[in-house]
Amino acid sequence: MKKTITILFLGISLAIFGSGQQTASQVEPPRTADLSFCYAIKQPAFPPGQGPVVVIDEAHRNFHTAIGTYLPFARLLEQDGYVIKRGLQRISPGSLQEGQILVIADAQPPFQKGDPPTFSEDEIAALNKWVREGGSLFLITDHRPDPAAIEKLALSFGLKVNNGYVLNGFLSGRERPIIFRRVDGTLRDHPVTNGRHPGERVNSVATFAGSAFQPGPHFKPILVFGRGRRSWMPKEFWKFPPDTPTISVAGWCQGAVADFGKGKIAFFAEAAMFTAQIFNQGRFKAGMNHPLARGNAQLLLNVIHWLSGLIACNNHDKN
Repeated sequence: MKKTITILFLGISLAIFGSGQQTASQVEPPRTADLSFCYAIKQPAFPPGQGPVVVIDEAHRNFHTAIGTYLPFARLLEQDGYVIKRGLQRISPGSLQEGQILVIADAQPPFQKGDPPTFSEDEIAALNKWVREGGSLFLITDHRPDPAAIEKLALSFGLKVNNGYVLNGFLSGRERPIIFRRVDGTLRDHPVTNGRHPGERVNSVATFAGSAFQPGPHFKPILVFGRGRRSWMPKEFWKFPPDTPTISVAGWCQGAVADFGKGKIAFFAEAAMFTAQIFNQGRFKAGMNHPLARGNAQLLLNVIHWLSGLIACNNHDKN
């Protein structure tokens, strides 16, 4: 794989936001990256610009991009020494040679019936082959309707997604975060949550709505929904009448990882947790900048470290 590549500068002065809107944008406030977010990395994984190349996909109507609402994501990885590249091409054997880690964040479903699927059969086959041969995939989706965009792609890796909303109620017009904790087992003990040393151990993280999924047996759970968690599947986005279909997702996952052939895959069904966003003129925060999400930035770094092979493979989980 190519490891020498031009660095895309995403410094603090850059404030270019993606023009694409979330499918449910008609009923949700605009989302903007919180450019004030900063996380102190005590021991960066690599010197600046000398780490592996991380390609952030922009070719599948992604709501989150490296120069949009995932700018805090990109900045954090650059701070850790990784090289960020925008993935502007559809997936092919050639495009997959541009980096060691591919991030697909919140790809969107087709606009209307009859449109081509978000991921073609050729793209899915190429991505499976690439991961089996040693590539690392960081696949991220969110709540309805976004899981429909990656349903076939996820299933090819042994993941069954639910196209719904997992909510924790609302506070001042915004969804309350769901807290996953080590002490109650919803945040699982695993190299990804333990990090490279005790200083990188994560004890809790927050997610902000999102969806649920059932992983195949080769996956190791990271975030597991506790008792009482349900998924709602309304006909209209963000409208939940009394007859809205709902199912229990207790025991289902919102995050899991797996070895896949010679490669690795990390899948999370909530996207805001790995960025920093502000709403309503800065009055509300969602993501790594939220006061209850103090472990989110470290979890993101740990996931990337695991995908790039920095976390020792003999540090087996206990689940």
